[in-house]
Amino acid sequence: MAEAERWVWLGGSLLLAVVATQAAWWLRRWGKSQAQVDRLVSSPFFPLLLQATRLLYAIGLPFAALVWGHDAVVGRLLGLQPLAANWTDWARDVSWAVGLGFAAWAVLAAGWWAVRRAGSDSEPIYIPASAWLLLREAAFHEVHWAFYRNAPIVALWATMGAARGTYWGTWAGVGLVALEAALNPWYRSALGDNSRRPAKLVRAGLSTLSAALYLETGNLWLAILTHWAVTWGLAAWTQALGRPNWRRGNIGEV
Repeated sequence: MAEAERWVWLGGSLLLAVVATQAAWWLRRWGKSQAQVDRLVSSPFFPLLLQATRLLYAIGLPFAALVWGHDAVVGRLLGLQPLAANWTDWARDVSWAVGLGFAAWAVLAAGWWAVRRAGSDSEPIYIPASAWLLLREAAFHEVHWAFYRNAPIVALWATMGAARGTYWGTWAGVGLVALEAALNPWYRSALGDNSRRPAKLVRAGLSTLSAALYLETGNLWLAILTHWAVTWGLAAWTQALGRPNWRRGNIGEV
């Protein structure tokens, strides 16, 4: 029963994402409704409504599965490490977080610069708005990605054992995240936009970082903080370069 529920919750999350993004894309592109959609988006209440919806989806849905899902989500596999754990283990995990986070920042910064150099100098580039928004995005994405890892890991434990099941289940979760992004027309559209492509590629890189960090630490709290530190570091780096046509935006949203 628990095995079936895991896939019901996971499949429901994926289906909800696909339906919502496709419906929003269709409404935005359909001429008769475009004016109404534009008025809604320009409303002062829309940002609050949008972020509340994202909160319910990214964090509320996994939490509901954890509490009401009859073991549909395993808290330990989600990365919910106790804060009062052995300090030696925490020191080891922090070391991994610092090392992987710095390596990821270096690779993503180089990739960001290469993508931007391939574009036109007259095009704007969107950079993060604030550290607090980056923290929000880190929490949203890391919890969502951890949720997508849970069911594949548990399923593969039965056939591969704990060690191999955790490894391949983690990367299967990355595959599910990639599938969700591929089915999102907004994401595909952003990949074709030189001003927004770097942020989307950064997000893909961060999902890989999240998987690697999970395999070494299994710690969701450190994953969120590392994700935040990397994106904040990228924001500081891009702002320090002082390119005059950079515009403030949100690197985090997909």
